[in-house]
Amino acid sequence: MRRTTFSVWVVLVSLLAGLSFGDLFKDGDTVCFLGDSITNGGRYQGMIYDYYLTRFPGWTLHFVHAGRSGDSAGGSLSRLKEDVIDKRPTAVAIMFGMNDVGRGNYVAEPNESQKASQRRSLEGYKVNMEKLIGRIRAEAYEPKLFCITPSPFDQTMINDRNNNQPGCNDGLGKCAEIVRGLAAKNNGVLVDYYGPMTALNRERQKKDPTDTIIGPDRVHPGAAGHLMMAWLFLKAQGAPSLVSKVVVDASAGRVGEAVNAEVSAVSKKAGGISFIVLEKALPFPVDSAAEMMLKLLLIERDLNQELLTVSGLASGCYALKIDEAVVGQYTADDLAHGINLAFNVATPQYRQAQKIAKKNDQRRLAECEWRGLLNTRRWMISHYKIQVDDPAAVQAHYDRFTDKKAYSAVMALNYIKNWPRYDAIIKQAAEYERDVLQNRMPTPHAYEVLPVSKAQ
Repeated sequence: MRRTTFSVWVVLVSLLAGLSFGDLFKDGDTVCFLGDSITNGGRYQGMIYDYYLTRFPGWTLHFVHAGRSGDSAGGSLSRLKEDVIDKRPTAVAIMFGMNDVGRGNYVAEPNESQKASQRRSLEGYKVNMEKLIGRIRAEAYEPKLFCITPSPFDQTMINDRNNNQPGCNDGLGKCAEIVRGLAAKNNGVLVDYYGPMTALNRERQKKDPTDTIIGPDRVHPGAAGHLMMAWLFLKAQGAPSLVSKVVVDASAGRVGEAVNAEVSAVSKKAGGISFIVLEKALPFPVDSAAEMMLKLLLIERDLNQELLTVSGLASGCYALKIDEAVVGQYTADDLAHGINLAFNVATPQYRQAQKIAKKNDQRRLAECEWRGLLNTRRWMISHYKIQVDDPAAVQAHYDRFTDKKAYSAVMALNYIKNWPRYDAIIKQAAEYERDVLQNRMPTPHAYEVLPVSKAQ
């Protein structure tokens, strides 16, 4: 069992205690994730989707990508109908703040003008978030709202990039307070990223000032940060921890308990026992790039309990075999107390879940690619007034940039190269998703618990 350090966990428990717990998504739901570049990357919501794909394999959910790099609460109002309302969502998750707070006004010693700009940014954020939520409620016919506080700007990390904006994270803390108020006012589920993520960063930086779960740009979380975000979101939903629970009495040759699983063909065998298990779920797959979080957060306890208990065995060491392959060795006491197989990389259930996550990530990347092209197209139309269906006009737009590394120049060149593939990319994303949905159902597995000397 992976355990977090006591001090980190005490800080997080105190912050999580204030969360407003909502409901899980339901079979058939359409869920829009609306936000800026942190949402546009699709990573944390992809991990949430991984959980639903493996925990509820009989359900069909539709996750809608509605992120846009560089966007703000006010900026999203112009695309709200196309990206959210027209999708007829049953739930909408909203996270803005990073581009609303006015990061450029945060410096080591802000002058009065900069302080005034900070205040105006916060006032504008509140007004625009109120408009956004009001329109969603009215035009999308009261979908379930998930109001997400912004993830932090890491102003306490020490690096050599000279990219700090002191006080910016304090401004985001005020954005978080606004979100808390809006969640309460609109009967929304509060998902707090700001508080727990800021606390974890500060706790770890007491030992290593260069450590962060946010990226080196201080804005965009890395894989570990996104896993924490997925965990916090699922916790706020009250997501169940149990994958399955199987209890077998080896001395009596019978099943004691089976939760979210079917157990059959129980038979005493060579000083041990054999049986067949059909679980109704698969373990929650965790990105290998984010595994460090398993030591810091109670993700295993909270989301990933695939429990096996075998009592009535004589003292000694036993091999657990699944489908004739040894997946681990345990003492009789270990098995009697129960073991968690969710992170056992040798089990076929783990491997199946990882394949689902890999294919889902391919879907995410394809989705991000077509969303990026669509958002570039919109930006060229609204900001540069380009006739985007005229290749010569788009090429001339790109040629006007003297700095070909400028963000808009890079996006224009990407559009020139890849817009002809737009429909094909959308089709590929759909094919990845179909593959995921077709291969997520658990299958029966043959278990054997045998004395090590007889398991060879």
